[in-house]
Amino acid sequence: MATSEVKFRDGEEDLPSQCNEPLLSVEDDNSGNFQRDTNDWIGRKWKPWCLHVALLLIYSAGYFILVVASMASQCVENGGKGTNQRPLPSREGLLWEERRFPTNIVDNPFAGNPRPELDEAWHRLLRNDNIRVPRGYLNELNLTSVHTKDGSEGIASLSVYHSLHCLKKVKRMLFKEYYHSDKSEEAMAREAKHVGMYATELPHATHIDNWLHGADHCVEYIREALICQPDLSMVTFRWINNTAQHEDKTAFYPTNFDASLHTCAMWEPLDSWAGDRMFDLFQVDLLQRPAPYEIENP
Repeated sequence: MATSEVKFRDGEEDLPSQCNEPLLSVEDDNSGNFQRDTNDWIGRKWKPWCLHVALLLIYSAGYFILVVASMASQCVENGGKGTNQRPLPSREGLLWEERRFPTNIVDNPFAGNPRPELDEAWHRLLRNDNIRVPRGYLNELNLTSVHTKDGSEGIASLSVYHSLHCLKKVKRMLFKEYYHSDKSEEAMAREAKHVGMYATELPHATHIDNWLHGADHCVEYIREALICQPDLSMVTFRWINNTAQHEDKTAFYPTNFDASLHTCAMWEPLDSWAGDRMFDLFQVDLLQRPAPYEIENP
């Protein structure tokens, strides 16, 4: 029986000849390399483009969301109106802030009994009541008014100033003996017509009492202004004794307490904006005066 020999050369086993053949033929190996090279080339060429396209889509979607959110926010702020229908001060830099109401009646020039300091404070508050606005803006709102001589501007007043004007009238009504005691019947009649109060004759009453009794235009205008643009901040309650509305001064009752932050227009910039456009209505010679037949009766 013949025995097979295993020969070693230089420390290596002499393997059978079939074990030395390559796993793939040269043709097969070259084909695989070409496929891998093609895939690598396609990956290197298109992967950066795919990345750029993906980033562009993400940025575009984000920008679209921001634009839509901004337009929705402006629409809410303006009561559902478009950007070009915003109030004129809002177009020209109206500023907003969050603050608490101090409601301080001590050392407050607007509070207390009549005195020169109080009258001066109210005068400064209302000095920019009447302003000049572009005629085109009034046309946007479909409003008519009196105009300057060149016709380029109309005369108007921001509603907030009219509300403050009415509040000043109410303040003076609280001290009618101080502000109105020396007025004649004719002057009081003019004042009554101005504020919309029509007297109802009361027995044993002075002309001032009769004047104050009746419909109050000023209070009604302030009421309408408050519910038109309501402040939605929360007024909370706390337990307080010695309240004005309860007879028992030792008992504690829930009493409202305003500690909320209010979103407010900054008054100084707004008043300054109005001051730049202020118009003195007593300077009627600067206005277009219509012919008598062109004047509309109220």
